[in-house]
Amino acid sequence: MGMERADALHSIITAEAAEDREEARQVARAQSGDEAAIDWLLARYRQRVVRLAAHILRRPGDAEDAAQEAFVRAFRSLHSFRGKGRFYTWLYQIVVRVCLDMRRLARWDAEVPIETICETAIGSDAGLGAVDSRILVEALLDRISPPIRATLVLRELEGLDYEEIAQVMQIPVGRVRWRLHAARAEFQKLLAEVMKETENV
Repeated sequence: MGMERADALHSIITAEAAEDREEARQVARAQSGDEAAIDWLLARYRQRVVRLAAHILRRPGDAEDAAQEAFVRAFRSLHSFRGKGRFYTWLYQIVVRVCLDMRRLARWDAEVPIETICETAIGSDAGLGAVDSRILVEALLDRISPPIRATLVLRELEGLDYEEIAQVMQIPVGRVRWRLHAARAEFQKLLAEVMKETENV
């Protein structure tokens, strides 16, 4: 059994190394203007970029625009990618910057009133079903500040480690830890407020 696990682990590591080498080749080709390589990178990362943008912006309709802008910026400045880190951490840096720039525009920072969240929480007679729970989580995430939410999304949904998040957000690892702690604490506090309001209805 141990031997089988070791073989499986070796296969995974070998496959990941091959993928990394292929990506490095495609990036180098894209840097020299190869359109097929650019298409390869777009196909590989498009869904992940749109998903990341949607989670940060909290407006799925604007995620496509943000993703397109991020790719435009990335391919314009592809020559600045030196291959010191992983390509996706460099790309995610651009995505986060685009999204936070969009969030700074007028009318983006209106918070969801706690009353609206409470109405969502008590919207089902049978209590919180799966759909209501998801809506509640989405509404609570809307109330967390965009930079802190971006850090949380990179960790919990994209699976990046602390060092990778620090590279993407361009902050020290210690601040990544603080932001994640703050995001989770804020989420718990807001959830407790909603549950308390719900009990009083």
